[in-house]
Amino acid sequence: MSKKKVIIIGAGISGLSCGIYCLDNDFDVEIYEKHTIPGGECTGWYRDGVYIDGCAHWIVGTNPNSDFYPLWYHIGAINEETKIHEAEYFVQFARNDELYTIYADLDKLYDEILRISPEDKKFAKELIKRIEDYQHVRVPMSKPLDLMNPIEFTKFGLNMLPMLYSYLYSRKESMKDFALKAKSPLLKEMFSEVMKPNTYNSHSFFYTMHALSKEDAGVCEGGSLKIALRVADKYKKEGGKLFLNTPVKNVIIENNVAKGIVLENGEKKYADYVVSSCDINFTFEKLIGNQYRAKHFKEMFKKENDYPLNSCIYLSFEVPFVGENVPKTLNIKIDPIKLGDDYVESLVLRSHAFDLTLNKDRSTITSMVYCNYDLYDCLKNLSKEEYLKFKEEFGENVRKQIVEHTSFKDDQIKLIDVATPLTYERYTNAYKGSYMSFITTKRSKWLLQKNVLKGLKNFALAGQWLMPPGGLPIAILTGKHAAYRICHLDHKKFINKEEKKAKFYLKKMSKR
Repeated sequence: MSKKKVIIIGAGISGLSCGIYCLDNDFDVEIYEKHTIPGGECTGWYRDGVYIDGCAHWIVGTNPNSDFYPLWYHIGAINEETKIHEAEYFVQFARNDELYTIYADLDKLYDEILRISPEDKKFAKELIKRIEDYQHVRVPMSKPLDLMNPIEFTKFGLNMLPMLYSYLYSRKESMKDFALKAKSPLLKEMFSEVMKPNTYNSHSFFYTMHALSKEDAGVCEGGSLKIALRVADKYKKEGGKLFLNTPVKNVIIENNVAKGIVLENGEKKYADYVVSSCDINFTFEKLIGNQYRAKHFKEMFKKENDYPLNSCIYLSFEVPFVGENVPKTLNIKIDPIKLGDDYVESLVLRSHAFDLTLNKDRSTITSMVYCNYDLYDCLKNLSKEEYLKFKEEFGENVRKQIVEHTSFKDDQIKLIDVATPLTYERYTNAYKGSYMSFITTKRSKWLLQKNVLKGLKNFALAGQWLMPPGGLPIAILTGKHAAYRICHLDHKKFINKEEKKAKFYLKKMSKR
């Protein structure tokens, strides 16, 4: 008998991982991608011969003993040769001609807080306690929550019981609210700035810190683009078909059943199952129609204050090779720069010089400047000449501020690229240029979404929009879950080959 066919729209990490797990389960798989390269938002690019990494600040799941590691290994993102650069800290703050550090190591973090403010012992203890509570966090790795039987669901819940209070409290508390618990003005400023924008709830911070504290949030040497290419190679070697530069116009739906896709050139491709692993708003608006949009997704896109977006301007600068002389992640105060209706008063600079494989004899500094819906709409209405002028002027203003507030001299730092929300939209169909899902605020609900839609059969969703705030770990997990869902719809047992390999490679990796 011929294999049943799955068509996946989008060759980002979620689409590629879904493809690999579908291949594991004996489906014929085709992925259609609008861009000329795979990876989606897990990417990098070159300007003036300089590589710019456009994605991973760190990846949760780089520790061989973590829950996510088997998934990264299985899809080929990490292998025995992959060097991991672990993060020693979340961010450093340059204030008053001194550096202050949010360390990953909890003992160092506690000591640093008391060094800054001896009277903030209570604040330091609460901070460490809540990070330790989050070390009990679990993500439904094996299957979607709604497909767990009562025993599996109960076991999953019991594993997280020690962190339940901290989780429920942190969900309803903004980072700014948490920072106000400190007595020191400097600590208040640092912890309200540690997550940008500060509308994030503290849950997001504690989740990230728990991974950093366990040395489970490193950066893969070689950059984000190489990660994507390794995963794409694994997918193709397993027999998957990948069609690049092939945008999809819409999904073929007959009697509320997904039957295939229509390409932009009008060509039709039929399949037994269809998976959308691209932007969720694009999925509803263009691919399947808003009649299938679930109520919670309607509210999320409607309530902009409760569910703000991760839209940004991504600036890249060429600098001389600086090695470890510049912090990997540095927050600096600047003279305010007007951006739309807001003002930028601080910058987070990321030095990529620690990865010696990226560029020779020079390096890059990147900075994400967050912006709101209004700026997107403003940029959308500019002429091409006005748009290019805006990018050049804003980038140069930021460059001058970096020169003024760091040790870089004017002739040592050169603006080489400015990506705006329109850039993300153009290459990935990202809703209003949001490179991740909704920001989780203290008013956020529905943090975990089903990957099926009521009323539409033989169709599944994958991607970071299903579990805000998204990111690469959520992308790979939802890709796996979409493959599990396809098996469930096809009434076949999901074969999880990654689990069969786990004992072998965990033992091997622990000896590295």
